[in-house]
Amino acid sequence: MYKSLTVLVIVFCIHTFSIAQKQYNHWFFGTNCGLDFSAGAPVFQAGGQISTDEGCSAMSDKNGNLMMYTDGLKVWNANHVIMPNGSGLMGTSSSTQAALIVPAPGSTTLFYIFTTATGGDAAYSVVDMTLNGGLGDVTTKNVVLFSNTTERVCAIKHANGVDYWIVFHGLNTNEYKAFLLTSAGVNAVPVNTNIGTAHSGGGDEIGYMKSNYQGTKICIGVRYQDLYDLLDFDNATGVLANLITLTPYPYAYGVEFSLDGKILYVSNGLAAGTIHQFDLTSNNAATIIASDYLVANISSGTNGGIQMGPDLKIYQTAWYNYDLGCINNPDVLGAGCNFVGNQIVMPNQGRGGLPNCVPDAFKQVSVTNLCFGDTTFFTLNDTGGILVASWNFNDPNSGNNTSSSINTSHLFSAPGNYSVQFITVNQSLASDTQYIDVTIVAPPVISLGNDTTLCNGQSLLLNAGNGFANYLWQNGNTTATYTATVSGNYNVNVISVDGCKASDSIDVTFIGCAGPVAALSSSDTLWCDKTCIDFFDLSQNNPTSWTWYFQGASPSTSTDQNPTGICYNNYGSFDVTLVACNALSCDSLYLDDFVTEFQLPIAPVISFINDTLFSTPAYAYQWYNINNINVVLGTQNYFVPAVDGSYFVLISDSNGCSVPSQSFGFYTAINESQYSNLYVLSPNPANEILQISAATNEEYSFSIIDYTGREVIKSSSFESVANIDISKLSYGIYTIIITNKNRVIPLSFFKQ
Repeated sequence: MYKSLTVLVIVFCIHTFSIAQKQYNHWFFGTNCGLDFSAGAPVFQAGGQISTDEGCSAMSDKNGNLMMYTDGLKVWNANHVIMPNGSGLMGTSSSTQAALIVPAPGSTTLFYIFTTATGGDAAYSVVDMTLNGGLGDVTTKNVVLFSNTTERVCAIKHANGVDYWIVFHGLNTNEYKAFLLTSAGVNAVPVNTNIGTAHSGGGDEIGYMKSNYQGTKICIGVRYQDLYDLLDFDNATGVLANLITLTPYPYAYGVEFSLDGKILYVSNGLAAGTIHQFDLTSNNAATIIASDYLVANISSGTNGGIQMGPDLKIYQTAWYNYDLGCINNPDVLGAGCNFVGNQIVMPNQGRGGLPNCVPDAFKQVSVTNLCFGDTTFFTLNDTGGILVASWNFNDPNSGNNTSSSINTSHLFSAPGNYSVQFITVNQSLASDTQYIDVTIVAPPVISLGNDTTLCNGQSLLLNAGNGFANYLWQNGNTTATYTATVSGNYNVNVISVDGCKASDSIDVTFIGCAGPVAALSSSDTLWCDKTCIDFFDLSQNNPTSWTWYFQGASPSTSTDQNPTGICYNNYGSFDVTLVACNALSCDSLYLDDFVTEFQLPIAPVISFINDTLFSTPAYAYQWYNINNINVVLGTQNYFVPAVDGSYFVLISDSNGCSVPSQSFGFYTAINESQYSNLYVLSPNPANEILQISAATNEEYSFSIIDYTGREVIKSSSFESVANIDISKLSYGIYTIIITNKNRVIPLSFFKQ
C-alpha cells in the first residue's frame, strides 16, 4: 500500500525526528471531546458523539481522513453517524480499554473492532469500508473469543511484520491470551501464558495494558493491587516471560512507552495522582525499579490514562478535567521529558480514557542530523519482518542519490526540503512505499558587529540574536546577550532550535574619554504595599557627584552615590531623575514612571456553606491548612476540606499582590446521621436564633460545642421546640449535642 508521511515532531538539541503515520490523526474521547492532529499540533475538534468514561478507539485512512470511531458499544462513521449494524457492540463505557480498532492484515478496507466488558466477553466485530458509499458498514458483529475477561486489550505486530497478536487478560486468573489476527481472520485458539499477578474481581480488572512500539514488552496496570507488571513479549510466538513487578503505585491505571522502547511511563491515583518514569535500558529488575523518576503530581481530577499521539508526544487525561497534560519529550529521561499539566485546554470535559491505538502505526523512521554539512542518518525504529529496502533521497546533485540499506545515511547537496522515498518488502513479499518530508537546515547566521572602541566606564551590549536554543560565551555565560566592560576579544557559539551551530567574535577596546553618562538601577521597580527600596548609580566615565530626585518618596532627594532606604508611602507610579557630574560636565537621566507601588487587596473573608469553604472574590486563590503552609490545597474560590483543622486562603490581585484571610476552623460532627431525623435544626446556616424541632415529646437538653471542643452554650430541659440565641457566637461550624433519656445525638450547624 502507498503511504504519504510528513514530519510531525523534531526533538531539538539532539537533532532527531521520527515519522508517524496518520491513522490516528483524529481522536474522540471523554465527554464529546475531539482532537485533530492533521496540522501537527492538536486542535479541539467538535462534532464527536462519544460520551464515555474510559475506553474508546478511532481510525483514519492513510491520508489522515477520519473513517470511524467507537466506544465499544457503538461505531460512528466520518459523518458522526452510527454505521448500519453499528449499535450493540459488546464493550462497556466503564471498561478501561473498551475497544480497539485494528486494520485487517493485507487490507486497506477491512477493520476489526475488538471489545472488552468487565467480567463479560472478549469479542470482535468487522467493518467493511467499501460499503455504505465508502462510509462503512458493520458486516460481522460480536464474535465471542472467550468469556470472563478483564477490561484490557492491546495489539502487537507479529514478527513477520504483517499479522497482529491481539492480547487480552482473563479475570480471576493470571492468564494472558494472545490471539493471532491474519488476513484469514482471527485464530480462535489463543496462545495462553500464565504469569504475573492474578486479576480477581472488585477492581483488579481495571487498568491499561500496552506494548512497546517494538512489540517486545507488555506492561499492565492492576488498579486495586497498586502495581504494574512488566513482561517480555515474544512477537513470534505470543508467549510472555520475565516478570518485573513495579509497586506500590496506588490505584495503578495508565501505561505508555517511549517511541524507542527505552522508557516506561505509568499514571496512577484517584483524587490526587502521579506520573512516573522508568529507564528500561538495563533490562534488570532492580535497576529498572531504582530508576523511578516522578514526572508529575496530578492534583486536579482523578488521574486517567496516558497515550502517545501522532505528534509523538504522550498526552494525559483526568476525570472531568478540561485540560490535557502532555509529556513533550517522552524519549528523554528525567526533567527533560518536559511534562506540562495544561498543555491543551478543551471546551468539554475529558474523563479517564484516551483512544486505544495500534502501536506499530507510530514506529517508523528516525531521522538524525538535519544541518547542512552534516551527514543525515535514516534509522528504522523496528526492522522486524523487513527483507528488502530501497531509498531515493530526491537529491540528484549529490551524486549518490539512492541506497539499498535498511538503515542508511546521506549527505545532502544543499539546504532545502526533500521528499525522500522509502520502499520496503516484508516477509510476505508485500511492498510498502513511504515518503518522508525532510528539511535540511542552513547554518544559523549571527553577527556581533564590527570591532569597536569605547570610552572607559562605558559598556557594550553584545547580542547574539534571539531564538537560538543554546548560547556559550568565552567565559561560560549562556545568555543571548553579554555586556563587554573591559578591552578584549569576545566570542559566542550558538545552537539553533534545529540543532545547527554557528559562532562569531568581536574585539572591543576601551580608552579614556570625557564626560559622564548617567545610568541607574534599583533594588525593585514593582512591589505591593508601602516599602523602602535602594538605588544604584551605574553612570559611566567616573562621575564624582550625584543628585537624585524621587517623586512621591521620602526622602525626595539625595546626594549619595547609591541612596538606600527610599520609602514610598503612597500608591501609584513615580518618576526618578539622576544628575551625575564630574570635573568636565554633567549628564542627567529622567525615567518616567520608573517605580510602581500597588495597593494590597482587601483581606478575604471565608464563609462556610454546606461542606464547602468560600472566599470573597479575587483574581487568584491558594488554600492552605495552617499546619502545612508548604502545600497548596486548591486554587479555586472554594475549597472542600476533607479533614479537621484550621484553613486559610491567600488571594492575589491582577498585579500579583497577595493577602491572607484569617484562619477558619473546620470541625466534623460525629455519628449524627443515625438519629438526625428525630431533631431538625433551622435555619441552617443561622444568624441570631437557632430552632430545635423535636419529632417526639420526650424531654431533652442540649449543649453547643465549638470546633476546639469548648462548650459555649448549655440548656435546661425542653420539649418539642427550643429557640436558642446564638447571636454572640462567632461565625463557623458548631456541634450541638442533644441528650434525652434514651440516647445522645450530635448534629451540626453553621453560624453565619
